Amino acid sequence: MVKIEVILDVVRLEEKLIIKSLRENNVELSLTNLRVNPLSWSVVGEVDLTLIRPISMYRAVYSACIRESMGIQTMNNSSSILISGDKVLTLSKLKALNISVPETYIAFSSDAVLRAGEKIGFPLVDKPPIGSWGRLVTLVKDLQVLKSIVEHREMLLSQSVKTHILQKYIKDSRKDIRVLTLPNQIIGAVVRSPDNREWRSNIALGGMSEPYKLDSELEDLTYKVAEIIGGEFIAVDVFQEDGRYLVNEVNGVPEFKGFMTATRIDVPEILTHYIKGRIKK
Repeated sequence: MVKIEVILDVVRLEEKLIIKSLRENNVELSLTNLRVNPLSWSVVGEVDLTLIRPISMYRAVYSACIRESMGIQTMNNSSSILISGDKVLTLSKLKALNISVPETYIAFSSDAVLRAGEKIGFPLVDKPPIGSWGRLVTLVKDLQVLKSIVEHREMLLSQSVKTHILQKYIKDSRKDIRVLTLPNQIIGAVVRSPDNREWRSNIALGGMSEPYKLDSELEDLTYKVAEIIGGEFIAVDVFQEDGRYLVNEVNGVPEFKGFMTATRIDVPEILTHYIKGRIKK
């Protein structure tokens, strides 16, 4: 029997559905909740693969590293989680292979932030390298607002938060396309749009999803991004501008509740069959 370890820290609906699907498909499970269980490099028994599902990027990366050092396969692997979890690393990987992204500047000081604002023009988007659910992602409409953001972020201790990613505001960025993918298999795509009280389209902030039909260009782009990042089960977020696709972000521990509601695609079932087939190879 296949045995899978699932490492998590918060048991969201996604994790509940994954666990249910694995059990229904005769997969023996070992659950490790990082909120109550420590990790070590000790023997964990016979495990075919560890599924990495913490919501914290650092917990996910560290968990994957520990298991990989023990010779256990992880999904996703530590490298892909680290690269996708840090937006500067993601953008650098994409740009190295000429993947189109929004016009972007990285600023490490208040003076550099203001200079980046002058170069991009307003409105622009300011965000830190690490974070999810749209946290600290700000639509900056003028220089005074940008100065206020810099002042507030400078009061925080984390260097990551003091690092600014400043991007051109894409006029159609109130909507973005999320593509969920496995190797050689596009699971599906949705277009996400915010509710009337919010400009960000994140589902965690009340955004709405509806099914989106991919064209061959977006399919090819998704596969290329997945290969660059090195992940297996990932989500790729894309904008459209003037008829071209711009990759915005990649998620190495993707949520899919809103995706399933919109598409009626059984993501945990597809994921389970992929895992079982991967282990048998």
